[in-house]
Amino acid sequence: MYIWVILATFLAMLASYSLAIRPDMRSITVEPVAEAVLGKIIVQHEAAKSYVKYKKFPYSADKKKVEYQVGVVSEDDLKKELPFGFIMNNDYVSQIFCMDPTFSEAYSHNPTNNPCDLITNRRLLITYGPIPPRWMSLSAEMQRPNLDLMNAMRSIVNVGEKFGYMALADAEGIANTEDNPSGSNVRLVDRDGVRVNFVPKAIVNDVTFKSKCDLSSNKICMIYVSNI
Repeated sequence: MYIWVILATFLAMLASYSLAIRPDMRSITVEPVAEAVLGKIIVQHEAAKSYVKYKKFPYSADKKKVEYQVGVVSEDDLKKELPFGFIMNNDYVSQIFCMDPTFSEAYSHNPTNNPCDLITNRRLLITYGPIPPRWMSLSAEMQRPNLDLMNAMRSIVNVGEKFGYMALADAEGIANTEDNPSGSNVRLVDRDGVRVNFVPKAIVNDVTFKSKCDLSSNKICMIYVSNI
């Protein structure tokens, strides 16, 4: 009897090796991990949006003025808006930009004459940070996220959100003054790669931004942009 138990176990082991791998194996094992990676930048950006929300009317005293300033949103300010227990990733930066109408020039912090108060200026909140090497494609043709990260993006990012990774724009895109008034050479590739979005030249040339995200130095970033 004992020998038959051993033989049955051995045959079961052999059979397990011949079972086909589930076609959705990566979607149930790898992509949830990728979603967790993207979740960190998304949650931080939502916290930054909440910070901005409470710095303007109807929460501010003046309808015509805002209480936020250009620059990086501090860790202390973000922590007040983050979910309880959330651990920030220091790789990501949330930054407020106030720019001229063509998005070509970013204005500096000015507490007495806040550039964000001018209705003609453009105001953007952007959260950005490098893509971990684990989630980069091994393709030699182009630096970009791998398929797992892109699939995760399609799962957790809504259609229409300006969220994606940076890539070089072609000559046609740079000359597209309607969608790219600043003539930026960096486009934002979203979850479907269909919408035409560009990272404004004022942001691309910003010193803080370039320290983390610079295509000329192969620093490829994930970027989340919102109008404020």
